Amino acid sequence: MGEARQAHQGFRADGIEGGGAMLTYQNGSVPGLGMPIKCLPRDALGPTGKAYFRQTVAAVCAEHEVSPSDVLGPLRLRHLVHARQDIAWRMRKAVDATGKPRFSLPQIGAWMGRDHTTILHSVRAHEARIGRAKA
Repeated sequence: MGEARQAHQGFRADGIEGGGAMLTYQNGSVPGLGMPIKCLPRDALGPTGKAYFRQTVAAVCAEHEVSPSDVLGPLRLRHLVHARQDIAWRMRKAVDATGKPRFSLPQIGAWMGRDHTTILHSVRAHEARIGRAKA
């Protein structure tokens, strides 16, 4: 952020561990209120977007004992499809603070190299498989 922009908006960015940034007013308080305020760092609620996707892929691949390149590749072997569906399901079931899904079907599809309707099918197929396993 440029010096001119910092001065104009009245805040500064402070680096914190984990690569995030906290925004604070230059004098440490909200103008007119006289009380300190800080915004949450960008990653306060955990990793976002692509970082969360990479963690999910790594976890699922370890559980299913497959490689990420195989899971995200074009092969349609059953064990790879099941792992792929597990990733799509976990990504779709991740929710934000309001309880809404954090990631849309098109987002997940773009990260996995697939169409959003394929992701929808994957989520439904995985839920059906979980339901059969519990019964």
